Parts: sequence; C-alpha cells; structure tokens
Amino acid sequence: MQQLTSNVFVETEVRGCNFGYVTTSDGIVMIDSPHKPSVAQRVKAEIEGKGQLRYIINTEPHGDHWTGNSFFDVPVIAHEGVRTRMLNTDLDEHVARLATFGPEEPKLLEGYQFNYPVITFKNGMTMHVGDHTFQMIHMPGHTPYQAAILIKEEGVVFTSDNIFHGVQTWLHEANPDLWLVAVESLRKLDEEIFVPGHGAICGKGYLDEQGAFVLEWKEYVKGAIDQGMTRDEAVANLTKMTDRYPMDVEQDGMAPMVMRMNAGNLYDYLTGA
Repeated sequence: MQQLTSNVFVETEVRGCNFGYVTTSDGIVMIDSPHKPSVAQRVKAEIEGKGQLRYIINTEPHGDHWTGNSFFDVPVIAHEGVRTRMLNTDLDEHVARLATFGPEEPKLLEGYQFNYPVITFKNGMTMHVGDHTFQMIHMPGHTPYQAAILIKEEGVVFTSDNIFHGVQTWLHEANPDLWLVAVESLRKLDEEIFVPGHGAICGKGYLDEQGAFVLEWKEYVKGAIDQGMTRDEAVANLTKMTDRYPMDVEQDGMAPMVMRMNAGNLYDYLTGA
C-alpha cells in the first residue's frame, strides 16, 4: 500500500473504492475496507504486522466501501444512512456478486456475514484515538450519506466518492447540486492531501475539474429534457461521456452501463421523479 505520510497508508490500485488506514499511538483505524475478499485478507495480514486494528470508518453506503468490514473483528462507524442501507441489503445477492470477482473469492466467502456500523452519526462526529483526531463530516452528493474523514494531524482527507480523480464518475445516486456544495466544502478545508473515492491521490487542484464534470452532466441531461426526451430516450441516447475518462480498476466494459444509470438518475432528479 502507498504510504502518504508517516502514519497514513492507502490503496488506490485494486477493484472497489480506495481505502486506507492510520497508525496511531493507540492502535490502527481503517477508513473504508476492501471490496474483494482476497484483498481484505492481504490487508488484514499487513495491518496485523503493524499493530492492533481498533475501528473501521465507512464513508458511504455503496458495497465497495464496506464489504471488507466482515473480515475484521472490530467496531464500525458510519453515517446512520450507511447502517440502514446495509441492513436492507440482500446477503445472498451480495455474496453471489462478490463470488464473480475472481477464482479466489468463493472460498473466502463461506460463512460471510455483514459487519454493520454500531456507532453512527448524522451531521458529523469527532473521534480521538491515541494521538490522532478523526473528524467525520456529512457531505452528501454522490450519495445522500457521504462523509469526508479528516485526519487532522496528518493533513489528509478521505473524500470518498465526491471525488473520482481521473476516472469515470458514477452519478447513479447523486444529487448534483449537493455534490457541488460538497466540492466547495472540501475546498475550504485546511487539509491539502486528498484520498479520493476512486483514482490517484490528489489535492484541491482537482476540485474544479470534478465540479465542472458534475455540472456538465446535469446540464447535459437538462438539455435532453428541454428537447422533450422521455426518460427511456435519455437513457438510450445520452452516451457521449463514455470516453471522457477511463473506468476504474477492473471495471472495463462498464462505461455504457454507467452512462445509462447516470442519465436515468439525473433525469429523475431534474423532473422531480
């Protein structure tokens, strides 16, 4: 895993979200968890070589951020909406999908059970572990339950999926207007090192590009609505963004599906559906 500072380690080159951990004077805190069980096992071994894992913080409700929780026997912290979403997730369907991720995965999924958040917040929360401060701030945009995690002493922010750095942006559950607010909120932070939800490490310099792309998608779908397109027509025809960015790791071939989901969600948002 990439070492960002003396205490922050991150992974940006595997399937699923970026995740990482912070070593403190009183154990380790993980932020999000691996999507693939095989990666979770590797990371578990790495962490055990550095100290005791104390907590996992999940930044959002999509499964690529919390699937790996189950391979770590520690309390999970997240927005209350993340817990609700997990409680409403079909276990069998989730496991069946994970099993398609590679030949190693089915064996590792035997007896799989969710590790739900047991500590939740609504607007924000601050946690002190050893000599480190973890500030969790609700920043809806990509989903209603997005959170940024600030590690104050390290100058690092895990932005979750409000930033897709140089890879295709998923807007399938997005509120674009709140997302633009989140971009401005991130801009105002003191911290300068950003761990995006997907893509390489970046800084505030990428916020303009991310915000512009969200706004472009909103205007793109609004233009279709103004032309009288139905939802089905918009989903079928709004595909020009496919080649703007590459898909993230192990998502090859998924761009057309992402375009359809983005268009459908934004159509519903803009028409009040």
